[in-house]
Order: sequence, then C-alpha cells, then structure tokens
Amino acid sequence: MADQQHWEWAAQTGPRGNLREAVALFSTEDELQAAVDDLECHGFSNAAVSRPKSIPEIEAAVQHPVTSVQDLEDDASVPREAYIDKDSRSSGMMVMIVVPVYILLLAGAGIAAGHGLETWEAVVLTVGLGLIGMLGGGYYAMRYSRRASERVREEQARGGLLLWVRTGSREQEDRALEILRRHAGRDVHLHGPAIH
Repeated sequence: MADQQHWEWAAQTGPRGNLREAVALFSTEDELQAAVDDLECHGFSNAAVSRPKSIPEIEAAVQHPVTSVQDLEDDASVPREAYIDKDSRSSGMMVMIVVPVYILLLAGAGIAAGHGLETWEAVVLTVGLGLIGMLGGGYYAMRYSRRASERVREEQARGGLLLWVRTGSREQEDRALEILRRHAGRDVHLHGPAIH
C-alpha cells in the first residue's frame, strides 16, 4: 500500500495487520447493496469494500464449522473477496448467455457458407445453433444465479451478510460508520490499530 504514509494509522497492528476497518452485518442483500452504493458515493473505492468468501471456503480456511457469521467479523484468517454488486452479476449472466449464442451463430453462418447450403438450410442451421447456445448459456447463468442466491440465504441463516470497509483516516471512519448504520447495518464497529 503505497499511500499508507498518508493515512493516520498507528504503527501497531490489528486483526488485518496495519488496517483500520469498519464492520457491519446486514439482514438483506438490498440493505447491503444500498450501503455499498452510499459508500462509493462518499469517496470509498470498490477496493476498500470486501466480503467473506463462501461458507465452505471459510470453513476450510479456519478449520472449524461456521455457526455464526458474527464470529467472523474480527477474524483475520477468514478469506475475503471483492464485493460484486447485483448489476455486475446480472451483466455477467447476460455475457454467459450472449457469448455462446454469438459464437454458435457465427459457426452456423460459417458452416452454411462453407458447404454451400440453400438459404433456408442456412437459416435453420444458424438459428438452431443460436438456440443451442442460448439454452447452454442460460443453463449456466441459471446455475450461477442459484448459487449466488443459496450463498446469500446460507449467510442469512447464520446471522447476516458481513461487510468490511477499509478506512484510512478518522474522517473516513466516522463516515463509514454513519453510512453502515444508516442502511440498517447491525453490530457496526471498527477494528484495527488505534489512530494516533
């Protein structure tokens, strides 16, 4: 972190090393999304926001069952990942559908041109391959969406959706805490080395 010298951190370390973070639990994905949107509108970068990985990945890392997400809030061994919002997930699912359709449409047109098919045969082949691409892409998009929904439900069943927000100054801390509370964040607090 090249800009660490400009931040107001003390030299001592906390749960995530020399990092100060605001922490919150959310009951719903909509509340979580609203908080992240508000954070980004108030100067927090996407890189400052993180979420825990899936429960099975966490259990493998910490080597014990996770019964409460709240127990993970200040645990440095919990693996993390960048927060992916609903819009990005929707865009990803569209790509999963559109790319196979596009590739198979091109393949159909190429096969039709290469074999000198009649116009109606070329149309049937191209449209048929496009439909196959749409069905295949739709299947994987549906699986992706189902996994994301199951993951949210699993976290909610264990106490809520956990969010960490890296802060670099007292002003950022105050702003992050206020935003997290405004969007129904629970157990909102800070962890990390004390600011001097």
